[in-house]
Amino acid sequence: MSQWFEGWSEADVATLRLGPVWVLSALTGRTVFDDDERGAFWDAVTDAALRSSGAGRAVFETAASERRWIFDEFALDGRPIVSGLLAVTRLLERLSAEARDDVRLGIVRVGAAVALARGPFGRRMTTEDEQTLILVDELLRTSTETAEDNPMNSPAAI
Repeated sequence: MSQWFEGWSEADVATLRLGPVWVLSALTGRTVFDDDERGAFWDAVTDAALRSSGAGRAVFETAASERRWIFDEFALDGRPIVSGLLAVTRLLERLSAEARDDVRLGIVRVGAAVALARGPFGRRMTTEDEQTLILVDELLRTSTETAEDNPMNSPAAI
């Protein structure tokens, strides 16, 4: 794939590549997607690749290069949405903070673009899709990041 993922197994790289597809599945509530959903997804992946750098760009370029097979790969994987996203999070923990943020932001951007396309007139997300993306973003946060943001870990008195 690239120097970002040297030493990773093919299964790990495939799991990371499927991250945006699990987000699409979370938004649609399905594992099989129609042509409009696939079109919006690929537009979003292309945009995420252009906006990302480093590890994020490598993930989205690899997803795009597997365009013909990625949805079949997703169907064969069989993991539920949350299990898949948590597997992606475990893989993100292996990256540097900068690379992890780039990949996570790109995955969430793909979801946001698809949610916009699904919303009224393609200009605004539905409340349900917005809440789903907030949940996805939280699921993609590593345990260290979650602990750092915990107000109970603050030195300030509560």
